[in-house]
Amino acid sequence: MNTHMTTVILRPAPLAGMTLVLVMLVGLWQIGAALMHWDALIFPRTWLDFREGRLTTTLEKQLDQKLPMRAGLIAAANGVRYLLLQAGGDQVQVGRGGWLFLTQELQPDANASANQAERLALIAQVSGALQRRGVHLMVALVPDKARVYAPFLVRACYPAWHQGRYGTAMTALKTLGVDTVDLLAPLKEAARTQEVYYRTDTHWNQTGAQVAAGAVAKHFVAQGLTLTDTSAWTSTQAPVAHERNGDLIRLMGLEPAPHWLRPAPDLEAPQHTVANSPSTAGPAASLFGSSATPVVLTGTSYSLRGNFQGHLQQALSARVLNAAKDGAGFVQATGDYLNDEAFQTDPPQVLVWELPERFLTLPLATDPIGPDWLAKHQLGDSRQPRP
Repeated sequence: MNTHMTTVILRPAPLAGMTLVLVMLVGLWQIGAALMHWDALIFPRTWLDFREGRLTTTLEKQLDQKLPMRAGLIAAANGVRYLLLQAGGDQVQVGRGGWLFLTQELQPDANASANQAERLALIAQVSGALQRRGVHLMVALVPDKARVYAPFLVRACYPAWHQGRYGTAMTALKTLGVDTVDLLAPLKEAARTQEVYYRTDTHWNQTGAQVAAGAVAKHFVAQGLTLTDTSAWTSTQAPVAHERNGDLIRLMGLEPAPHWLRPAPDLEAPQHTVANSPSTAGPAASLFGSSATPVVLTGTSYSLRGNFQGHLQQALSARVLNAAKDGAGFVQATGDYLNDEAFQTDPPQVLVWELPERFLTLPLATDPIGPDWLAKHQLGDSRQPRP
């Protein structure tokens, strides 16, 4: 008599189905637990409250607040959605091979051409005003992750309505006299053999940041720019790689979920860049530090990820002050720096403005910019050039 051993392997779909049932059961138990504290729930008591929906709205809010496992249940439900449907919610598109993309990079923008022209005109105004102050503006245009890694999109194709956006912006900025660094070509070339963006995050990784910093430094040389204060910098890397859950995991609502319910995290050994010798710069002059800094970096969270500032210091052999901010949008970080005493008393030689491509075609009204924005940031024509 032969005895056969059967091995049962749970595939993702059945496993997700079992999880969905479990989530529903736990959810019912949670609602029951909340209703057991009936006397702690506050109900609207009038007919008008019921007719206008305040009864159900108030009850929903109180039940929501009293569910002790609410966050875990939501994360589990989002994980089931990801496993069953390969869906990431409204803000994230799930691509191939564990790649996640920000939906905003893939959506069409109404009046895109007019919006882009308006934003580029403002950049040109800032460039001209800075030039009159003796400051060279260099725009570092960051391409969409979805553009660089289009083959990993669901349809393996970057949207047609954004196809020409990067090239058009580069050409227009140069026509307007704005010094602009092309980061798309070096990032796409590097992406052929290595990953230059995080899979689970919007931003470039340490490799991509290093490639971008190298492109900026190469552009410095091509423009014949020389810095008055130079020094050597060295980047070191931690010996152990750690898991790094990106912002797209958080936007999918999967941060509290177990690993098997979400995409695999990125692995990264953090890098740190230090000067080879102690800095001779003076004490901090303001919020942004010493005014003796030859290069200032402004922009968005890209400048705060992947050790971009460190790589830029090493590539330029110069100290770089990082005035970028998380969630700064198109102009906030740049405007804050231009209002700071360090810029007003002793502006830098070069201002590197890092700018994500996806902002270019959004309405300018979405940013806190009024008709007197340049004047408010003390960039009027009355300013005299720095000697």
